[in-house]
Amino acid sequence: MKTTKGFTLIELLVVIAVIAILIGLLLPAVQKVREAAARLKCQNNLKQLGLALHNYESAHQVLPAFNSLEGSNAGNFSIQARLLPYVEQENLRNMLSFDVSLTIGCCPGDLRPQFIEPAQTVLPLFRCPSDGSPDTFTVRSGTRGGATGRDFTYAGTNYHVNIGTALGTLYDSRLPTDGIAWVNSRVRLTDLRDGTSNTAAFGESLLGVQAQQAPAPTNDNERKRTMFNITCLWIDPSVPPRIPGLTAGYVVPYDPNAYYSMSLSSPLNRGWSGQRGAGWISGREYYTAYQHYLPPNSNIPDAQICGYGIFGARSNHPGGVNICFCDGSVRFIRDSISLDAWRAYATRNGGEVIPDN
Repeated sequence: MKTTKGFTLIELLVVIAVIAILIGLLLPAVQKVREAAARLKCQNNLKQLGLALHNYESAHQVLPAFNSLEGSNAGNFSIQARLLPYVEQENLRNMLSFDVSLTIGCCPGDLRPQFIEPAQTVLPLFRCPSDGSPDTFTVRSGTRGGATGRDFTYAGTNYHVNIGTALGTLYDSRLPTDGIAWVNSRVRLTDLRDGTSNTAAFGESLLGVQAQQAPAPTNDNERKRTMFNITCLWIDPSVPPRIPGLTAGYVVPYDPNAYYSMSLSSPLNRGWSGQRGAGWISGREYYTAYQHYLPPNSNIPDAQICGYGIFGARSNHPGGVNICFCDGSVRFIRDSISLDAWRAYATRNGGEVIPDN
């Protein structure tokens, strides 16, 4: 009698199970390798921005100011846009004119026609490969000051300039902050009394949820990508509600949890926005700036009013964020860093002693 050789059903199931186990063992290793490569690419992007910042300072004897246009503070070009010639984007820079505002009107404004094309140009240098969000945002302009309520496309960025701690009254970058830039600032590297290796220049953050009026966040990931829309920034109950010379008139408390709980229950909270990082070209804080008020990868949402506010550093890298310092070095700062040490990295001349973290 002739017999036919082959697998029995049990043998076939065993082989399939072994293959599944091998794939299960291999997949985490592949994911780790992929994330390591993405983190390295992210660090390289930040290093290029750090070198560009040095070259800009060498050429102009001053670091670029945030959102600068003499006589105005709304809707103008970002520091990232001003660094274009120093990251091999001279052709793109030539499409911009820094002597006129980027937008017309406000809340937000209409892009001027000549800036529509560059605004929607996606630059891989400005994108962290670990953040898989879409590269572009659709932003609807307001209807004030000549804005027409139209939709405009912006190319986003994960890399933001350090504008300080946001403590107390320092969240309003229209006034001098303790970071390296504010509106019409003129900071030099020699002004960094804490040392260039102890002062942050750029940090990364996750792109928003791609909605101008986002729904209320329901999980941690959404909270990392969503902002409060606040009519006035927050009150520390121990101080009077108006501070002379401060536009918003309120003081941010030391404890981020206090800021969060008050913001949640505040009648000043008028909804949510998902525009974080929406446009590398725009000198609006929620587009291109960050602070060290919230700890790295905080689950507490950012907050914004007319651009200024509270903006954190966040990433999809497990356990921390990449930060470029003013000496051009890039370090991975872990989520476990103490809040005082984290905030010390934001200040240019705070005089803090920063422990090893």
